[in-house]
Amino acid sequence: MYMNRNPKEKPCRLYLRVSPQEKKKITELAESCGIPVAEYLRKRALGYTVKAVVPDAFYVFNEKISELLNRELSPETEAAALKLFDDIYAEITDAPKQSKKEIIREVAQWQAQASGPSSPD
Repeated sequence: MYMNRNPKEKPCRLYLRVSPQEKKKITELAESCGIPVAEYLRKRALGYTVKAVVPDAFYVFNEKISELLNRELSPETEAAALKLFDDIYAEITDAPKQSKKEIIREVAQWQAQASGPSSPD
C-alpha cells in the first residue's frame, strides 16, 4: 500500500482505461517485479525503472562467494571477488531513473508488440 509522507495529505486516485492486452502485459510486468500493479505504474510514471525480483540464484551466488572469501586468499583475488560481487549486486538491484524520452520509447515499443504487426499500406 502507498504510504504518504505527510499523514494530513489525502492520496488522490487516477483512473485509466487499457486494452485487455495492455492490462495483461502491465500485470505480468508488475508480478515479475513482485509489486502491485498500482505501485508498478506509479514508479514507472515517476521515471524509475523497475527490476524483476532478485532471483534465488543471486542468494546462492552470495553464499558461495562469502564462503570463498572466508578462505585464505591473496589480496588480489579477494579484491577481484569483492568487485565482482559489487558489480553483480548493482546490476541486479539498482533502479535508476529513466528520462521521459526513454520511457516513451519503451512504452511505444511494448505497445507495438501488444498490438501485433502492422499491416503494410
